[in-house]
Amino acid sequence: MNDHTDTDRQPTTAPPLPGIPGLAWTQIRTTAVELTRHDWPVLPGTYQLAVHGAWLGKSSSVGLEPAANLWPLGTTTDPEVAMDWWTRRPYSLLLACGTRVNAVEVPAEHGQRALVRFQRAERGPVAATPFSSLLFFVRRDDEPLWQDLAAHAHAQVHASGAWLPLPPTTREGVPYHWLVAPSSVGWTLPASADVQRALTEALGSPVGNAAPRPA
Repeated sequence: MNDHTDTDRQPTTAPPLPGIPGLAWTQIRTTAVELTRHDWPVLPGTYQLAVHGAWLGKSSSVGLEPAANLWPLGTTTDPEVAMDWWTRRPYSLLLACGTRVNAVEVPAEHGQRALVRFQRAERGPVAATPFSSLLFFVRRDDEPLWQDLAAHAHAQVHASGAWLPLPPTTREGVPYHWLVAPSSVGWTLPASADVQRALTEALGSPVGNAAPRPA
């Protein structure tokens, strides 16, 4: 993926903002750099300096969102670019889905049941959101959402055109956090079909009812 420096597309020209918020800023910058070293495409998001405070980093922002208006053109997999961006501002850390990494989102209770069904070799990164859901990160492919998951699990597939917050991003003071960190699984991304199979089995529904792959 190419990195862009057009000032209309991304906030790379913002002057450094010293002194805030210390350890949390360092942690999110370190994480952003580490993700890019493993080819996860990341982008800066709006951020808060206090719980329930204003959202900063983008004019007229009222919530967590990409800082760049044309955010698909404002992503990077370059560690030096990530270091520069997150040195200038304590941006939230967002993932651009659809080029290498996608995610399957399910309610937390369902996701916890599914976690025990994964074989060690199948397990990939899993994050918990502030909204009682889990994000199962998978490698980018064209696997659609299986019918049982769509009908019974309130599941979503986040793919091309979507962005997702990544730990340690916070929303109103509540953090996203890793249940299974990428480093703990050797940065391996499982196939979406394998993850959806385990999630379907956790419903108590037969896997045979899943939607077939597209030709």
